[in-house]
Amino acid sequence: MDFKEINIDAKEVLDKYFDLVDYEACEYCFNTLLMWQHTYKTCYHIGDGFAVLVGEHEGEVFSILPLAPKEKIEDAIRYVVDWFDTDNKKIYFRGIDRNVVEKLKRMYPDKFNYIEERDIFDYVYDAEKLRTVKGRKLSGKRNHLNHFKREYEGRIERRLLDEKDFDECYKLLESWGESKNGSKSFEESIDDEFVGMKKLFDNYEIIKDKLKVYGIFIDGKLEAFSAGEKINDNMALIHLEKANSEIRGLYPYINQMFIVDEFPDVEWVNREEDMGVEGLRKSKLSYYPERFVEKFTVREV
Repeated sequence: MDFKEINIDAKEVLDKYFDLVDYEACEYCFNTLLMWQHTYKTCYHIGDGFAVLVGEHEGEVFSILPLAPKEKIEDAIRYVVDWFDTDNKKIYFRGIDRNVVEKLKRMYPDKFNYIEERDIFDYVYDAEKLRTVKGRKLSGKRNHLNHFKREYEGRIERRLLDEKDFDECYKLLESWGESKNGSKSFEESIDDEFVGMKKLFDNYEIIKDKLKVYGIFIDGKLEAFSAGEKINDNMALIHLEKANSEIRGLYPYINQMFIVDEFPDVEWVNREEDMGVEGLRKSKLSYYPERFVEKFTVREV
């Protein structure tokens, strides 16, 4: 197969294939793939009515689920399996959901091992619960929210951001990174997420048809921002969220108001995975997800 790198030029080609599917996992979104392309070296190939997506992890080539309509998904999977066989590589899928695991078991009995990957399960929340923050379980979040609203009443501005605001995002990220990493300078602590975020900002003019970047200002200063988009009619996907952690209640506030202001009609919110990071897992669990998008690694026996 002839593979091409997933860069901003690929958006025009791939958008129509993303429109064919209603996958819930965060990997199946152009902006996610663009954001993390430098990490996984993701590429694409266009087949007969479907798109094949491959990447690299720890030196091995893998495929995620092809972008194909339901009636073509089995053909697309066979196409990928045949490619691995032809290239003399062990078949290796990542980010495969449970429904496709069952399909693979029917299509290829005893051919694969299936490994549940808890660290990359996506957290899916009831959007209305995030908007209202009601219920006994979320009483702690409400307390922080009420404190924030009382403390900063009349001093808050909420709005979508664009290119003229991105320098302020970088400044906020610099102070956030330095508080998180102690004595490390911003340059020393730059990570893959920052590189990915910069790609979103640098290409905002092209991807703003779907991506929303949202900010919270206090006394005219940007103190929190988030980025997300709808990945289907019923689900919003949140790519990133940063805030001044010294301001009590600010994280719950942006978590709530981004959904209230920009995704008032979605039923579900996907806040992506925790990557096995203990603090991040604790934070995501504290909002009591309704369910997970379970993901599996599939390897040839």
